[in-house]
Amino acid sequence: MEFNYYSYADDLFAKVIQQQPAVYIFDNYYDLKIAIENYNPQPLQQQSLFLTLTEFKERLFGSEQLLVKEEKLPLLLYSVLTKAEKTELRIENYQDIYQFSSRFFAYFKLCLDYKIKQLTDLTDWQKARIDRLEKIKIRYQNLLHDLGYVDQLTLQEKMNLNIDFLTEYQQLNFFNIVNFTPYFKDLLNQLAGNFKIKLHLQLYPEDFSENDLTLKQITLPAIKQPKIEIKKNNSKLKSLAAFLTELEISSQEVELMEVGSKVEAANILSQKVDCKNSKNCHSTELYAFLQSLYSLYQSGENDTELLIDLQLLNDLLSQSIARNWLGFTAEDFQRLQELIREDYYYLDRSIIQKKLPNLKPLVKILVKLKQISSIDDLIRFLLQIAADLFQQESKDILEKFSDTLLELQSIERLGIIDDWQLYYADQGGGLFSLFLNHFAFKKITLSDNPAAVDFFPSELAPQTKRKKLLINNCIQAEFKTGSAGLYFLSEKQLQANNIHLQQKKQLTKKYKFLRHLFNADQVIIFTVENESESITPAVILEELALEYELSFVPSTLHKFTEKEVLAKFFNFKLKPALRNQDLVSFKKDLSAAQVDFGRQFNFSYYKYKYFKDCYHRFYLEYLAKLPTELEIKPALSLAVLGIIAHQVFADLLNYAKQQQIYPAQISGNIRQKLIISAIRKNKLKLDKDYLTFYEQIIAQTLNSSFLHFSKLLQKYLPVDFEDILVEWPEWDYQRQQYFSSQKVDFYLSGRIDLLIFSPTDYFIIDFKTGSGDQKQLDFYSLMLRQNYAENLPAQSRKAIYNIFAEAFEHSYHNQEKEDQLGSELQILTEKLFAVGKYERIYKSRCQSCPYQEICRVEVTADEKSY
Repeated sequence: MEFNYYSYADDLFAKVIQQQPAVYIFDNYYDLKIAIENYNPQPLQQQSLFLTLTEFKERLFGSEQLLVKEEKLPLLLYSVLTKAEKTELRIENYQDIYQFSSRFFAYFKLCLDYKIKQLTDLTDWQKARIDRLEKIKIRYQNLLHDLGYVDQLTLQEKMNLNIDFLTEYQQLNFFNIVNFTPYFKDLLNQLAGNFKIKLHLQLYPEDFSENDLTLKQITLPAIKQPKIEIKKNNSKLKSLAAFLTELEISSQEVELMEVGSKVEAANILSQKVDCKNSKNCHSTELYAFLQSLYSLYQSGENDTELLIDLQLLNDLLSQSIARNWLGFTAEDFQRLQELIREDYYYLDRSIIQKKLPNLKPLVKILVKLKQISSIDDLIRFLLQIAADLFQQESKDILEKFSDTLLELQSIERLGIIDDWQLYYADQGGGLFSLFLNHFAFKKITLSDNPAAVDFFPSELAPQTKRKKLLINNCIQAEFKTGSAGLYFLSEKQLQANNIHLQQKKQLTKKYKFLRHLFNADQVIIFTVENESESITPAVILEELALEYELSFVPSTLHKFTEKEVLAKFFNFKLKPALRNQDLVSFKKDLSAAQVDFGRQFNFSYYKYKYFKDCYHRFYLEYLAKLPTELEIKPALSLAVLGIIAHQVFADLLNYAKQQQIYPAQISGNIRQKLIISAIRKNKLKLDKDYLTFYEQIIAQTLNSSFLHFSKLLQKYLPVDFEDILVEWPEWDYQRQQYFSSQKVDFYLSGRIDLLIFSPTDYFIIDFKTGSGDQKQLDFYSLMLRQNYAENLPAQSRKAIYNIFAEAFEHSYHNQEKEDQLGSELQILTEKLFAVGKYERIYKSRCQSCPYQEICRVEVTADEKSY
């Protein structure tokens, strides 16, 4: 066996990949991909063979017997368990086998990899558990033998090597694989009898144990003037923004990387960068639809009469894929809402026939599902559904759907299962759940944009030489390797048996990070330190700082608030798509008439605001109700953010009121549940790629803000919970006219986020996610005095609570100021009717008006911009 060591500054691909035919084995698919791209053999020359380590093992342990794939192993394992074992393992049905199956095979893989004949230092219960596992294994392998099949575990235990695919080569090259198990070391020694084995390692010789074939330490290289910068922020959001800003301003070729095995912000950034992340089909719309269908079926599977749970039906119909499939219309939704208001919980066939006939295809599907008794039945059932759905799905998802059907079909063809009733009491539902389990974990790529910038997790990134490298999220949490131990064995017990899994994982993770860092010409590392959120920079950064005299420099975004940084994620540059070539018609102001307002008109604060600011916009937006028809690209919406924030605060305040507790007394679990619930209620207004961002980052911000608000609110709360009104008013009588003009009656209207009564005053609180206007509070107070004068205390208190700034902005009783606002509204109305036109006057803010291209107001000599 030959060991070749390379400097961290070397281009590993240029050094290792030669033109002579050889076998190259990589632990990382992206290394293999780049090696093939750089490989240019001579014409007619024998080609080298490039394999991942997994592919190499699969081909090396080939067999003439049929190999049972991993996803089918739980089926075999379940069939050999006795009734007593199922009880001891708490396995009530086949759905419960998956965790045990994973642990079962992991245990025997551990014993194989580390050549363990018998574990020591065990308790009696652990010995009994191992004895049970050994007995199950014997029955499991006997079943495989009887069926004439084999699995990877059995093949590797026998170590019957198939080297036919290697016979044309003399040399096996392992590309910077720094850890081998004792089992694989023996395997390499056996292969060394037929081939020249070369290990290519980019580290110092003293850091690698040639006897054990493992990484034993990491020596930092001597670098005189390292081009390494460390930029620190106090939040992940700011750090991500600083990271992306650096990408935008970089003039030279730059590559992106994030510490860990996946890019945390992949769902947010997938349209702009290729994060090399995949997501499970579990997160797709097609899976959500099928899972909802399954849940709907399960809710009534034991009933003699088909019943459909209204709540689950609502969940199903919240998905566009289901609505399109059923042809469910707006009128259908109105009828469905009527049934809910009538307190129906289930729908039966007669109600569906009379009121919701578009649901009849759904009824037929649920009936057919009940009749399924075999895999072939299930496949026909799924293909029937698929014929109506697949026009909307991506090619990647369709391929995974088809792959899953083929897997299930192979189970039937292999004859593994004699009677599905032994696995599922309800065969239709059980087999459908089997499909969902297989389909859920199929991988699909997140980005399909060929122009996207590559953004690799550090553990998957190819080991190329880079000019400039940006590394995000370099915090200590990303260097943790999960819980110690395996299954029922503690890390201490593993170490007593000379198995150092935790230490090896930590050292390997550290090496993969440092290797990329030292192989780049310039590196900028972004980290976070936030004591309140228990986020600390990675310890390795302290080592680098000491070794190379580096310092932690606050990024340029460090001084900004999270609110200001958050706003940068939102797209304000939405341009109207409206066009009109008749420029002359835009030179005239529109005529105003009483008929525009009808006999009655309600002024809300925002109508008043735009009425005062621009008659022309007021007409287009509130009277003509002209849609702007913006072309909206995927982006976070401030409007939706505001809706969610208001709903979260309203739900939490209503919960406190219903439970007769103060808002500050709501438990953390309940707050989290209600916040996530409010976000998911609005998921149809959210780009699906941003849902995780809302649930992980926005939810945390809202939770913190509400907790702060509830503490500030405590001193203002009344004794009687009925004096706390949320999203008020809900009008239960005729509103009082405020003024009349040109035979039009004008009223004041609005919704107050929180209204609190005390014997001496009433307290108006308005929630804002952006800037607020104290005039809105005056408008609300004026509205209350106009409509509830007899029931209001004499004094008022008013405040705006900024949710993201977590701050109160107070305003106090000033009735004269409120009356002036009302008088101004009346004067503006009378002026409009007197002039008879919706005048346009140019202002600088006209540039951001969504109606600008309709209005096309121009600055003239006698007009002043303000």
